[in-house]
Amino acid sequence: MKQVVRHLCLYTILLTLLVWVIGFVGFSLYALSFKFAPQTQAEGIVALTGGTDRIATSILLLEENSSAQLLISGVNKQVPPAEILRMVPSHLTDKITLGYLAETTAENALETANWIRQKNINSILLVTSFYHMPRSMFEILKHTPHLTIVPYPVFPKSFNNSVEWIKTRYAWLLFIEYHKFIVVHLKQLFF
Repeated sequence: MKQVVRHLCLYTILLTLLVWVIGFVGFSLYALSFKFAPQTQAEGIVALTGGTDRIATSILLLEENSSAQLLISGVNKQVPPAEILRMVPSHLTDKITLGYLAETTAENALETANWIRQKNINSILLVTSFYHMPRSMFEILKHTPHLTIVPYPVFPKSFNNSVEWIKTRYAWLLFIEYHKFIVVHLKQLFF
């Protein structure tokens, strides 16, 4: 009987590990699969702060799509608006909302949902790092299920699609983000 229980425990652990590995590989491929089609239009652009080139990328997108509105969510409270707005051509500054309320991805989603309602927006280009995109989209869609989100993943300039990225810190960021993604889904299921 003890041997049966021991084998059952071992098989359960191995099965759990296998599911975890398959899940991580699937999540990584999903995060790496986001591609942006040029000339894609949306009513709004949302940049989630916290990663390299997110703000600069969103400003370039606003220049290409000047009829859109831009929310920069999660701006550090220590950063004065003028510091960000000096990066923006003067004719576009009235199209930008700086969001200072969010410090987490969940708070980014709430800030985004409130902004979308205020601006009556139905579609956005979402600008965030590629590894952050799956959880960001999930969090935002929890609050605004009607919203059309077009992902605009930001990849590091040194990044290429070869397997060399596995040796970089981005593999670690994907690893961390995978676990956050699991936690968000478990919270949704059980709470």
